[in-house]
Amino acid sequence: MSSYTLNSLAHARRGLVILSERGRTIRRRRTAVRCATVRFALMVFALLLMANPSAKAQQIIRIGVIDHMEGSIARAAQLAAKHINDAGGLAGANGTRSEIVVAVTSPDYMDIAAANMRQADVIAVLGPNSPDSALATLSQLGDLSVPVFTTVSSDSLLLQDTSGRVFRSVASDLVQSRALATYLVQSQGASRITTIQLDAASTSSLIGFASALSEVGAGVSNLLYDEIRNDLGAIANQVAARQPEPEALVIYGPPLLAAQSYNQLRSAGFAGLVSYSQAMDPRFTSIVPTDSLPGILVTAPWSFTSSDALSRQFVWDFASAFGTVPDAISAASYDAVGLLAAAYRRPGNLADNIAALQRFAGVQGSLSPGTLPRGETSANVMISEINEFGTPNAVASYRGTTLRAEIRSGVATATPTAQPSPTASGYHLTIRSTYQNVRSGPGLNFDVIGQLPRGTKARVIGATDDFSWLVIDFRGQWGWLAAYLVDAVGNRNLVPIILPPPTPTPPATATIAPPSLADLVIVDAYPARVTLDQQMIVNVIVANQGLAPAGPFAIATSFQPGGRYAAVNLPGLAARQQATVQLGQNLNGATGPQSVIIVADLNDEVFEGDAGEANNRSYAYNYIADREVINSGTWTGNSGLLDLDRNGNVDLSWSGTDLIALNGSMYLMGDFRTIDDAHHDAIGPNLAHASAFNASLLPEALIGFFSSEGGRGVIQVLGLSDDGALTLAYRMYR
Repeated sequence: MSSYTLNSLAHARRGLVILSERGRTIRRRRTAVRCATVRFALMVFALLLMANPSAKAQQIIRIGVIDHMEGSIARAAQLAAKHINDAGGLAGANGTRSEIVVAVTSPDYMDIAAANMRQADVIAVLGPNSPDSALATLSQLGDLSVPVFTTVSSDSLLLQDTSGRVFRSVASDLVQSRALATYLVQSQGASRITTIQLDAASTSSLIGFASALSEVGAGVSNLLYDEIRNDLGAIANQVAARQPEPEALVIYGPPLLAAQSYNQLRSAGFAGLVSYSQAMDPRFTSIVPTDSLPGILVTAPWSFTSSDALSRQFVWDFASAFGTVPDAISAASYDAVGLLAAAYRRPGNLADNIAALQRFAGVQGSLSPGTLPRGETSANVMISEINEFGTPNAVASYRGTTLRAEIRSGVATATPTAQPSPTASGYHLTIRSTYQNVRSGPGLNFDVIGQLPRGTKARVIGATDDFSWLVIDFRGQWGWLAAYLVDAVGNRNLVPIILPPPTPTPPATATIAPPSLADLVIVDAYPARVTLDQQMIVNVIVANQGLAPAGPFAIATSFQPGGRYAAVNLPGLAARQQATVQLGQNLNGATGPQSVIIVADLNDEVFEGDAGEANNRSYAYNYIADREVINSGTWTGNSGLLDLDRNGNVDLSWSGTDLIALNGSMYLMGDFRTIDDAHHDAIGPNLAHASAFNASLLPEALIGFFSSEGGRGVIQVLGLSDDGALTLAYRMYR
């Protein structure tokens, strides 16, 4: 290489070094300028914040959802959060507003889902939708110590919750059964109703429907599918052979069996009403011909064909956001977020606030958790009929058993709700012997599934055709009692005849004698109403229905409201003996119906075998938590004056034709049947605008009353004769 070339390369290298140094210098200067600019912008932003505090970033509040991202719960929660955020955010009790963020996690692995919810620090959880997942993970979700909203309608779910933080966002199976029974009997005029039971899992729902029919003065006969013979045609033949033919059939069981049964019924010539709540399930519609679907009744918490304004707007917003129409789960989840927002605005415990809410305007209708048992938020039910295009069109909407509207051709016709509808007195029994066995069928060859002590009362929901055996709802299943051992009263003509289950086949040999074990079970608890803000005592009857004595054990529960724990230790209990113990607590919070599980053998100290251990947590104590009563009683007269709160001022006047509030106001309470169902917080001060009620409004009326001093009361009309004699029951609070 020449010297010229070497010199040229040296100059080139020096030039590159100079250019590199200049580039670094320029970059350093630009960085300094940018830093100065950022510092200046931050200073300006800080000054703006100081001048305008409202410009600060909103706090973030997270709501957890256990669902797939495309699921009904997740989509509805995201839409509700968007609407709240667009309106300014979630308002707290102190006036601050927060942005709602929905944290969605998959339900496929519930352990991971619960951990994700805890890590996200959510204020509440929605889901999961699966009944099995909800039941299996109830304790895990309870450990999050936040409200949990479920769309599982099974009646047994809330009975297993001891935290008081689990809320059902749809009407329960029992409430839906009552609405269907009322619709069939009162709107359709059906009196001959038959149920078809295709599996054992539907027993609880069928019992609820049979009980609901009894309440509206109708009976039911049940046809049981023989799973061993697998002959669905036999049921269709039994229906066809009945004379007169049933006016309505209600099918219970899985969609595949229900579809086959329905096809057999129509082929056999049955032309009456058919109700099946899963009629829109693809497993059902894929088997039933399209031209056979019209006319099937579907009972659900909500329908997208509902005609009220809130529902129509929700359907439009949901379809606009996700390109599909919402289902009942979507509506319930949207309402759940709305209930959360309403409760979050109040000071105090969020779960207790939810439980106390009343008259919240939801997509499903008015929601009043404060008037329902703890954990329930909705009593709204929609009856739909599948049309010629395969779409379930809403035909009637109910709140409990009260018809809110009949819907024909998309037009809702409101019905008056001021007067509660009369209900049948029913047929009841009282246990006469010290203990009476409850069996799985009508005969001594059927298994004993439990025992009831002397004095226990129960509604009879069925009987054999000769009334020698009676059927009651015994812990979620049919329990059969020998009629000659009980005292029965009422109109037995309203009791449905129930076909007995197949006679059990005895085992071929019995080589090993059954073990003699203790079996502890709670058989009763009272009173049915407890008073808040003072020491209350609950008497609990525990029995050892086993064949061996039980050693030391504990009985415990967590009373609501407030989840107040109470327990008592027993030194033991002999075989076939019972004892009465007392659980005491001082409760405070919102008034209303409560249901808690009282646990026998809390710490599993007594060995009872699998069957004995299984019933330790089966007793649900149902009661009403209420305020202190200052005066109660009954009054009868053709005319007269009443001082309800005994303060010397006359509150009511009965003229013989009109009931007049002289010092106060009143209103008709359409959501309750009797004075024993009502409670302090259910008496709404914003509803009491009437000063007088004519006699035409009084038969069987339940009246909320407010005195001029601000006291609340409830009045039930027990009787009104043609000559003007009025009989009242009343209860007044401080």
